[in-house]
Amino acid sequence: MSRSGFDILVLTDPRFSGGTASAVISDVARFSELGLSVGLMPIRSRFFDGTDDLENPHVLKLQDLPGVSLATGTASAELTLLHHPLAFFHGLHTRAELTTRRAVVVTHHPPFRGDGSLEYNPLTVNRQISRAFGCHPWWAPVSGTVRAQLRSFAPLLTLTSEDWTNTFDPDEWRSTRPAFSGPQATVGRHGRADSLKWPDDLAAMTAPLSPGPAWRTRVMGLPDDVRRALGPAADAWEIVRFNAEPVGQFLESLDAFCYFYHPRWIEAFGRTIAEAILMERPCVLDPRLRANFGDLGHYCAPGDAADCLARLHERPEESRQHARDARERAITRFGNASVDARLRALMSDPGMRSRHGAKSTSASTTLRKIVGLARRQRARTTPEIV
Repeated sequence: MSRSGFDILVLTDPRFSGGTASAVISDVARFSELGLSVGLMPIRSRFFDGTDDLENPHVLKLQDLPGVSLATGTASAELTLLHHPLAFFHGLHTRAELTTRRAVVVTHHPPFRGDGSLEYNPLTVNRQISRAFGCHPWWAPVSGTVRAQLRSFAPLLTLTSEDWTNTFDPDEWRSTRPAFSGPQATVGRHGRADSLKWPDDLAAMTAPLSPGPAWRTRVMGLPDDVRRALGPAADAWEIVRFNAEPVGQFLESLDAFCYFYHPRWIEAFGRTIAEAILMERPCVLDPRLRANFGDLGHYCAPGDAADCLARLHERPEESRQHARDARERAITRFGNASVDARLRALMSDPGMRSRHGAKSTSASTTLRKIVGLARRQRARTTPEIV
């Protein structure tokens, strides 16, 4: 890539936490390792207006990496990555004059909610980016789940031909204790303490994490309202405050990882699941995650999770071999060594505008949802008459 200006510009609001921040950190660290010049441009999104969210210090520290520097005002680059569509949909306090050969919205969040309503309009995102930065972006979904939703807006959006999945340094995710090698098996899950990350009824919450007397349970990141709803059902669980343990250490304590979630939630990627796979933990997952992880997981309904876990426990060597194979496939798909080839492919990508595989097969349905979102926004911003 040309060194006129930057090779890559990365635009992100550092107040995004969780998977978005981790993905930005991993990508920029790999760009630096590849010897690329990176302009890190922190932006201020109206999405966070009225909140007390703080900037992630680990994102800001990226400027200390070799080849990485802060970019403001006027900047140019071969490639510009704009992280998280909600940052742009709600408008920006930041303006800059950007010159770039290709701009891409890294789509960490799907436009449709689990109930089918529209949370943001990608066409509005494009307009906001054009006004603020003068560029016209393509869209890079982080998973097959997000891609299927974005196809509903074709041919008005151009999608990248390949997903821009989260990346990981495999050396940082390496288990020293094989699953099912201790006197008692442990099942668990971890994640941000958000009730939407959990099912909406007691049986679905407890069944995957209470598979029987042969198991103990560890959970890191349990929302207070979910803990109250669980009541005595979780009395035997070991509950760890979110981030009270390093994630790798927590996963090392498990023999199987279970993840089921609320009907209204759509998991755009599932970074916590990828981490468990890289740590060679068998993953028993909500079937909706098949689009993101394919043959890397075991899929079933929450009520069938105990049987699935029992089969894994009864065949430990088979389960460990599947977990080892899943790790190797995950490294190919999500390992940071893939970034160089992905960058080359992105710069020569012809793009896609097909509706094939769209979540909504009807363009008129998508249009109705766009109109409905616009009405909700007007209602929120119209002063009440008293």
